[in-house]
Amino acid sequence: MENQSQILTKAQTTAFRNLKQSKFRKQEQLFLMEGTRLCQEGLNSNLTITACITEKDFHKVDIPSGVPQYEATRLQMEQISDSKNPQGIICIARIPEPVSFPAPEIGGVVLALDRLADPGNMGTIFRSALWFGVKHILLGPGCVDPFSPKVVRSSMGAIATLDIQSSDDLVQSLQDWTLAGGDAAVLHMVGEDLRSFRPEHGLMLVVGSEAHGVDPELLVSSKPVSIKRAGAGESLNAAMSASIALYELKGR
Repeated sequence: MENQSQILTKAQTTAFRNLKQSKFRKQEQLFLMEGTRLCQEGLNSNLTITACITEKDFHKVDIPSGVPQYEATRLQMEQISDSKNPQGIICIARIPEPVSFPAPEIGGVVLALDRLADPGNMGTIFRSALWFGVKHILLGPGCVDPFSPKVVRSSMGAIATLDIQSSDDLVQSLQDWTLAGGDAAVLHMVGEDLRSFRPEHGLMLVVGSEAHGVDPELLVSSKPVSIKRAGAGESLNAAMSASIALYELKGR
């Protein structure tokens, strides 16, 4: 049975448009997903989709029965969308409740991000994490909102399946992890060659921004590891560094 669309009201348009701002996302615990591919990923995931907004005669995505569907004009889509050329579909998803990270003795990798402010880098890191089977992400203070439209869009659907949590004190979170028996490492310009690094237990791997590096306090309670340079160049950006590190750690 096909969903019956309701006409999107002016008040709903305003409420959905406001989700482009962090304060309203946090207040409503909702975020935007835009575009055919991203919305299809969201609708097929475990996310709770509270609304699906489409232009008239849009039929490129299968919308499950039970998902509230609204028909919008092109102008309304442009008002709600964060992109220049909306693809005719926008979903409103509920921000998932965080779940506990696995105990360190279980193994695996928790990826921690320190002051990562670039949304494109964060979204790319999310894609890499999903590719390499890393589900748990911890964001320290100073990180960009992971549910901002630019991060969501650049994550290419990874945002729908990752467990993303925030820490008010990343140094303390790292210390708590090691006290519980976990290993901790920080990607750094100077450190043990990542290719020879062998964590014995569950690993919390910290990646900092290229603008600030990592907080020096994080180095006190963790092991610096580095991606050895074979040629020239000053540094790698955060997304590239994280991707290489996850390849080395998960590809063994």
